[in-house]
Amino acid sequence: MNREQRIIESWKVNAANWIRIIDNNGIESRRVVTNHAIIDAVCKHNLLSVWDIGCGEGWLARVLGERGIEVTGTDIVQQFIEAAWQKVKGDFFVASYEDIASGTLAFSKTFDAVVINFALIGKESTEQLLASIPRYLNPGGMLFIQTLHPHNRKLINDYQTGWKEGSWDGLGDQFIMPYHWYFRTLEDWLKLLYQSGFRKVGYAEVVHPGSNNLVSIIFECRV
Repeated sequence: MNREQRIIESWKVNAANWIRIIDNNGIESRRVVTNHAIIDAVCKHNLLSVWDIGCGEGWLARVLGERGIEVTGTDIVQQFIEAAWQKVKGDFFVASYEDIASGTLAFSKTFDAVVINFALIGKESTEQLLASIPRYLNPGGMLFIQTLHPHNRKLINDYQTGWKEGSWDGLGDQFIMPYHWYFRTLEDWLKLLYQSGFRKVGYAEVVHPGSNNLVSIIFECRV
């Protein structure tokens, strides 16, 4: 099993545990800062339609829908999509990043924005997906990506693009099958986004209100 496939298999194995912990607001950083950060970033724009890629069980789609945005969600994990259908008003589909990049997943419409919230973990899958996003967007459409802040790797003297060992530390012993994930420096993130066809790329740094530590970064890109 290659690294990209192991990521997918790990999420499938841990899907029920993830749904449970999200439903119970069990991740402190999400509860305190990162959930609000991505909601605010998206909702400050007058968007009518959003595609949530890697939507998980649909928490973000639910919030955006409650704010009057028409939401479509996709995820590779069947259990996540079933949970989203049960809880959220919107259209949800099982689809891999490869399905999206290749055009196997076809929509009858394009979107004002695509949101990818903590869901870009691999290398080739991420590169292929991002290169395909512009064709799914309306003119002037936007891409929002929230991911761990790259500069945190500087604190452990490992600020170099490449595969890193991952873990489920802090989420409980019920989470199993950790996987490697692909890290990009801030410079490499910006380079990848421009190469993917976005003409304007900006970002906002998300800071924990208690510790003032960098938690995540949100890229805002326009075609």
